[in-house]
Amino acid sequence: MDVTLLKNKKALMFTVLVAGALVMLLGRFFTAQERVLENGDSQIPIAYVPQTPPADVTDIRAVEERLEEFFTLVEGAGKVRVMVGFTAHRETVFAMDIISSESLTREEDAQGGNREMRQTSDQSQTVLVPDRNGSSRPLVLRESEPRIEGIVIIAEGGDSPLVRAELTRAAQAVLGLDAHRIQVLTMRSE
Repeated sequence: MDVTLLKNKKALMFTVLVAGALVMLLGRFFTAQERVLENGDSQIPIAYVPQTPPADVTDIRAVEERLEEFFTLVEGAGKVRVMVGFTAHRETVFAMDIISSESLTREEDAQGGNREMRQTSDQSQTVLVPDRNGSSRPLVLRESEPRIEGIVIIAEGGDSPLVRAELTRAAQAVLGLDAHRIQVLTMRSE
């Protein structure tokens, strides 16, 4: 067997193993889960997709470093730096009970003129459900954590269209991003 072919097979196997490890590491950020909210005797399923980024900046940097290690394995990429961008906020949507009312008043004056007044009002209140302890808590419809919005990959080989395409495909596979959210740039020579 040719030595070059053997090296390519080993590099490919290593790349697949690293990609699998990254998918498992980042998998918890992108998995859909279903939560069941207990409401007395009944259960209300609430579907949500938690896309929890790492807890702090050091965890984010750890993810970026793992991606850098992974992307440097792409042939021709050379040295690689990565920056991952997250949304800045967490969102929780609560169930609301909305009560709307409308009243219509018609008046006639002594000269035969008519006037019509319409008044509407909306009141909303958060829906509360009992928990196991007997106290009430708001009914959560959806929770979304900050999620990955985009990635910038700066590679020594970023001037090659082939390397750019390979890095873009790798980022799409690992992070589940659309191509327009991935930028591959050429690293300046020092």
